Amino acid sequence: MIFFSIENSSCQPVFQGVSKYLLMERAGKRQEIIKAAIEVFARNGFRGTTTRDLAAHADVNEAIIFRYFNTKQELYRAILEQKLSQGKDARFEEVQRLAQVGNDQEFLENFGNQFLERHEEDSTFMRLLMFSALEGHELSEMFLSSIAGRDPLASYIQRRMDDGAFRRMDPNLAARAILGMFVAYIQMQEIFGQNKLKTFERSEVVKTFVSIFLAGMKS
Repeated sequence: MIFFSIENSSCQPVFQGVSKYLLMERAGKRQEIIKAAIEVFARNGFRGTTTRDLAAHADVNEAIIFRYFNTKQELYRAILEQKLSQGKDARFEEVQRLAQVGNDQEFLENFGNQFLERHEEDSTFMRLLMFSALEGHELSEMFLSSIAGRDPLASYIQRRMDDGAFRRMDPNLAARAILGMFVAYIQMQEIFGQNKLKTFERSEVVKTFVSIFLAGMKS
């Protein structure tokens, strides 16, 4: 049975009259299912994952999954919300602070370090998005919709163009250019296995990519 081939379930969560302890327990179980789903999807892809796989990894009965997530879209949305919320911490505040300073080298190096550091801490989101794109899965569309119109990197580049510091061009394409260098680096190292032949210090990678980008952007 392919994962979530059953669209609806009669198992509905009931919260009225439930103690605070039970509510916390339910929230914990829901989080365990989300964590298991992320790990299994990142390893097997979406088409290659069944409810049995997910239930076994989360150590729950298959019916429990439908008690917490009535449809597959609910689970995908929960995964996306969790991954996006992980970026809203002190590191994100540091990016916002540096964006106001206008030191291009420092801002972009901070961005690159954070991007690679987050992937080193948790590579599952990159794998999820890649599986989603390759399989024509809806998660990638949900992700793109969630960030549409609020790209802080493109916004920074646009502001620096307005300041006269960067050459005029489409800021979204420019943002994709520098982001693409880091994404391609991760893909070459981990997916194509280049890390088995040669590894690089993160600081060297970041400084190299940022210097290449700024050399082409300075007006």
